[in-house]
Formats: sequence, C-alpha cells, structure tokens
Amino acid sequence: MQQRREFIGKNPLDFRNARARQPEIIRSVQKDSKYTDELAEDFSDLLRIGGSRRWIKYNQLCKLFAEISYHGFASIYNLQTLGEEYTGTIQVDSAYMHIPSRLLQLVAIILEFGGDALFLRVLEKLERCIVNNEEIVPEAKQKLLTVVRVMRCSPQYIKALHKSLFYLRSDKYQISKRMTGINYVLIRHWLQPEFSLYGYKILGIITFLQVTVSLVVNFYEAWKEQRRKQLETISSTARILLNKDQAAAKGQQAEAPKCILCLEPRMSTCLTPCGHLFCWNCLLDWLDERDECPMCREKVKKSNLIPLQNYL
Repeated sequence: MQQRREFIGKNPLDFRNARARQPEIIRSVQKDSKYTDELAEDFSDLLRIGGSRRWIKYNQLCKLFAEISYHGFASIYNLQTLGEEYTGTIQVDSAYMHIPSRLLQLVAIILEFGGDALFLRVLEKLERCIVNNEEIVPEAKQKLLTVVRVMRCSPQYIKALHKSLFYLRSDKYQISKRMTGINYVLIRHWLQPEFSLYGYKILGIITFLQVTVSLVVNFYEAWKEQRRKQLETISSTARILLNKDQAAAKGQQAEAPKCILCLEPRMSTCLTPCGHLFCWNCLLDWLDERDECPMCREKVKKSNLIPLQNYL
C-alpha cells in the first residue's frame, strides 16, 4: 500500500479531469472484496480454535470485522487499499481538493458495511414504538406499520437503482461514497486507455428497467394480497352476520308456539269455539275427516272457525 498524500500535486483541481470511470472503480471494489473475503476466512479459522460453540456464535461477524479492519487500517494511515493500488485510483473529497479526512473515511466505511444492519435496527425500534404507543389510533397505526414494512424491503431496490445510475453516469459506485461525498480519481489519468463505455450505459438502462419491472410486480402482488385480505375480512364479517341472523331465526322459530297437528310453528293461526289454537290449513284438513276439536273432542264446524290476524 502506498501513501495517498504523495499523489496530490500542487494543483489538485486537475483531478476534476481525472475522475475514475466504471471499469477502474468496479475492479478496485472487486479486488478489495477478494482480499476481505480471504481475511474473513483467516479470522474464522482463528475463531474455530476457541471451540465450535464460539465459532457458531461469532462466525457471522468475521466478514464484518474483516471489512472494517481492512478498510479502517488504510484510512487511519492514509494508505491506498490493495484494490485502489491495483487500479491506480485514490479517494478525494467532494471538491477534488484534498484527501478525505480520517473521520469522513471511517463514516463511509461504517455506512458501507454496517449501514444495512443499523437501518434495520432503527426500523425494528420504530416498529416497536408504534405497536406499543396507545395514543395512535388503530387506522393510523396500521398505515405506519405498512410504511415501516415497505422501508424494510427498500434497501435492495435503492442499491439497484443507485448501481444503474453509476453505470449511466460513472459517478459513485457505493451509496456510502455518495452520502459522504468521497470521489475516486486516477493517479496517472494520462495513461488511461481509450475504449467505449456504451456497454456500461446499456447495462445501466437494463438494470433500471429490471428494477422498475420488479417494483411494479411486487407492488401489484402486494395490492392483490391486500385486496384478498379485505375480501376475506368482508366475507368473514358477512358470514358472521348471516350466522347470527340464522341463529336468531332459529331461536324465534324455537320460541314460537307449535301446532299439535303438524308439530311445527303455527302458521295462519285460527281459533275454535272451544278456545284452542291450530294452523288454519291443518285444522281444515282435520275437519275434513272429523267434525270435532283435536284437543277436547267438542263438536266444531268450519263455519265456526275464527282466523286470527297478526297472532302467533
């Protein structure tokens, strides 16, 4: 690794015309990723010596520790990373005037390799606060939780859109570099080979279209799922109301007086001269066979029957 400061000349503004392009930045990032992967494997092997239980518990942190230690060491001592040295690039500030400060570089490293975890942790706390807050009305709480869930899925799409922008503009490959304003420039830009970058622009357009289509499909699927849940809720509510109505009707039928002839709730109740109640049709059918009351056997004629209106 070489010192970064030795490459800054008397006129740093010249570096505005020496911005690193897509090939150099991508090769630099890939080279650094290769070395951090090897370093993470070494840390994992050292951790395995302490026992399998400790290795299972902390092995997932080896990659993060390797990335932070690798890039952090270069930032603290103002050194090029091996990937930057391989491609002949260095990091400068947003004004292309100076080497970025150590603090700014460390912030960029933390955002790059720990930003996703910090973002998800903040969303978890925010979701917990929304759920436990009793002052928020249920409708607003449901909408806020929906926004939090959408934000939890957003990083992958934001990264993909940012990458498509990088392919189109050759600006910044990493979101952390955009947030901190750190740029990449070539040390010996006069030796930069001349070749077309239209392939990267086409790749950027394809990436943008892919992300857009994926977003549209996911939003459509989410809308269909929400619509299905609404229909299920409406259907279940209607089913509950129908069951209540049926239960009430059965209860009313069970409480209604029954005719002793058909043993069913009385319909079109009629009264005999002896004071007994029957269904009109049931009693007429009975009197066709016998001219007496089914209850007390007293003589009854059809002309003596009294139909009762609005009477159960």
